[in-house]
Amino acid sequence: MDVSSLLQQAVARLQASGSDEPEANAQWLLAYVLGVSRTWVLANGSFEVPADKYEKFQQLLTRKEAGEPLSHIVGTQPFCGLDIRVTPDVLTPRPETEELVELAAAAFERRGRYEFVDMCTGSGCIAVALAHKFPNAVVLAVDKSEAALKVAQENVRAHRLENRIQLLQSDIWENVMGTFDLIISNPPYIPTADLAGLTREVKHEPRLALDGGEDGYQVTRPLCAAADGYLKPGGLLALELGEGQAWPLARGLMEIGWKADVKKDIFNV
Repeated sequence: MDVSSLLQQAVARLQASGSDEPEANAQWLLAYVLGVSRTWVLANGSFEVPADKYEKFQQLLTRKEAGEPLSHIVGTQPFCGLDIRVTPDVLTPRPETEELVELAAAAFERRGRYEFVDMCTGSGCIAVALAHKFPNAVVLAVDKSEAALKVAQENVRAHRLENRIQLLQSDIWENVMGTFDLIISNPPYIPTADLAGLTREVKHEPRLALDGGEDGYQVTRPLCAAADGYLKPGGLLALELGEGQAWPLARGLMEIGWKADVKKDIFNV
């Protein structure tokens, strides 16, 4: 079967299963199986897919139909121009988090000798991206989950950043020492009651990395409450939050003397 016909069938199956972005997912999945780029797949519709690749594609497509995230199937996710290892033990890095990194990075000089901390690091994607952007910086990557830190360690090693990224298991600030130029975090921020309404794909991700407690601030509140003691003079606290959460938090910080700003993400949230 040629690429165009196979994609047509795959898209129909994913649409019927209620999968998110069926066209894009089918294209990325076939590209992964063939070992080519998505652009190649789109440009070579008449290419006859070998039988072994066809069978492999069908197996992986069945997993995608069941709601498994593409990143879990292929094992990686692009993030800030880097390939990040992803497993069911960590969140899949998303464009909103890439934007957080870019906004935070813009506040610092590329060659500066900085100390950053990535709280709730998960896959380590933020820590790795920052270490890649700032060749003289060191990054402390913190997470409560031992399983997540193992994935982060894989990413640190894959990008040869062992000498500049330290991993630390800690429940927020519990085991953290020192002060930092930047505290950055994509913490769990989804209110517990909203978890049931998440897509099938998101429900495959670890609840620990999603559940923000009753009001969504269960992790963010203590993170911010102690942040001042871990920031160097002129330091920056940068957070990714859910819809409607940023301004209440910003107002609370301003009431205690912080300078706070809110930026909407690429989805205008």
